[in-house]
Amino acid sequence: MNVVYYLVVAATGLAAGLLGGLLGLAGGTVIIPSLVLLLGFTQHKAQGTSLIAMLLPVGILAVIRYWKAGNVD
Repeated sequence: MNVVYYLVVAATGLAAGLLGGLLGLAGGTVIIPSLVLLLGFTQHKAQGTSLIAMLLPVGILAVIRYWKAGNVD
């Protein structure tokens, strides 16, 4: 993997974050096509990569919210 690969990945993450924050688009709307078209991922690999990239931040925030509401034992 070279520097260009990492720059494309970083630009994709930045674009997904900006569009998600400003326009309410889901990150996968930007991440999956970028991985497939720019980096040559298969559709399934791009979807799996997108899911794992978003699981930790989304999952942690959901658990914290449920815990604060008293819905976690």
